[in-house]
Amino acid sequence: MVTACEALELARNQIRTGEARETIKISGIAVSLAREKGLERDDEVRARFFEKLDAKMDETGPGNDLVKLLEQLKQKGFILGIVTFVRKTRLTRRLDMWKLEDYFQSAITPEQVQEFKPSPQPYLKAIEDFHLAPKECLVIGDEPVDMLGGKRAGTRTIGLPQGFYSREELEEAGADSIITSLNALPSILSSEHLQ
Repeated sequence: MVTACEALELARNQIRTGEARETIKISGIAVSLAREKGLERDDEVRARFFEKLDAKMDETGPGNDLVKLLEQLKQKGFILGIVTFVRKTRLTRRLDMWKLEDYFQSAITPEQVQEFKPSPQPYLKAIEDFHLAPKECLVIGDEPVDMLGGKRAGTRTIGLPQGFYSREELEEAGADSIITSLNALPSILSSEHLQ
């Protein structure tokens, strides 16, 4: 049986070598950990995992810094979108709960396109929703699949190593720039002349 750590390392190697057909899903890690402890009820584990995750996110909220950043970008005329593995119903609920839906002109989830990250399809769909050219867009993400998909779609990419993946892994996947905090985004956007 593969442990969660082994699964993560396998996913990293597949992304590094270009063999990745899909990305690691955090709920899959929860399932792997449950299986390691002898619990073989995958759907129940996934559902419970998302219940706990959503409850924690409801409790913590988006944070004042994120809301200020989104407002600042909106005021400067940036068009924002989301490409996420989160299913549409959960994403819609989250954006509504946090009162963020007005900041995003596009929200692409796996149900909306035939192929998902690292495919360029979800990014191209968002770009189409914006009525922009790929070269006018940036993909900001914390996973190598974000960098790969953004590059394949023809955008510039910014890595934010705050999840499972390191700066080096994001750079290997094609990040044009790396930021360590979303607070650095306004200065990067100004230097990219995207306004």
